[in-house]
Amino acid sequence: MIVDTSGRIANDIYMLGPPGVPIFFLDGSFPVIFDAGFSFLGNKYAKDIRNVLGDRKPAHLFLTHAHYDHCGSASVLKSHFPGLKVTASEKSKEILSRPNAIKLMRTLSIEAERFAAKGGKKRPLAKPFEPVDIDQTLKEGDVFELDKGLSIQVLETPGHTRDHLSYYIPEKKILIAGEAAGIPDNSGYIVADCLVGYDMYVSSVEKLAGLDIETLCLGHDFVYTGEDAGNYIKQAVDSCGKFLQLVKTCLEEEQGHMENIMKRIKQIEYDSKQGVKQSESAYMINLEARLKAVQSYLNKNIN
Repeated sequence: MIVDTSGRIANDIYMLGPPGVPIFFLDGSFPVIFDAGFSFLGNKYAKDIRNVLGDRKPAHLFLTHAHYDHCGSASVLKSHFPGLKVTASEKSKEILSRPNAIKLMRTLSIEAERFAAKGGKKRPLAKPFEPVDIDQTLKEGDVFELDKGLSIQVLETPGHTRDHLSYYIPEKKILIAGEAAGIPDNSGYIVADCLVGYDMYVSSVEKLAGLDIETLCLGHDFVYTGEDAGNYIKQAVDSCGKFLQLVKTCLEEEQGHMENIMKRIKQIEYDSKQGVKQSESAYMINLEARLKAVQSYLNKNIN
């Protein structure tokens, strides 16, 4: 099954907030949150969590990576739930201490709020991006025990970013993949989101493909369950090769003219996409990074 609406999915896992920029929530004796979406949606996420928990409080917030649309409301959630422990990679902790990174995330967060308001929806309550202190850092192979017979396995999955972590809950066969396994759209096209390294990204997708998954929670728009979860991961692996070939073809036909190449790929991935999508400027920043990552890979692997 492919889920594109907020609410309970299965096995005590919930998608909360707008599906385009969701957070995930695992209920239990020690409730936990995965990712923190946009800063201006922080109050919405907190309200949705309270609708599930009542008077109980979440214990931990696990961040996949330090991008403004995944860690944005961490400080807001911490203010709503005093005692909430925020966990992430050591690299994420370092990024969230950089003044230039914080400045960029504030700028992109404001742009995202304005973009959301232009969609004809009621303007969300503004919450400026504020960095959050990381209480605990995690790395590959760490196992976080939530309760007897319930654990979170930590997987380092770089490629989208260098700091990216994915979280696997083996007892429930749930994978919180963030953006390590690409971003699908309504047509089934999967964006191979290799911002910092094509080979790293492919290795991470292949690592996730080796897991036994019944519920796959992605960074944006969709959750896949049952056979659809496994099928999606296989398609995500295939999407890496398809994007590599697309870039190679464009490089050859456009004789390396980057502006023309970006225009061609944007037509395929962005202009033709229906429904809610990220702002054009954010997409173009990411596209340029992806192209550079693939070019670097091709330059290293020329026979």
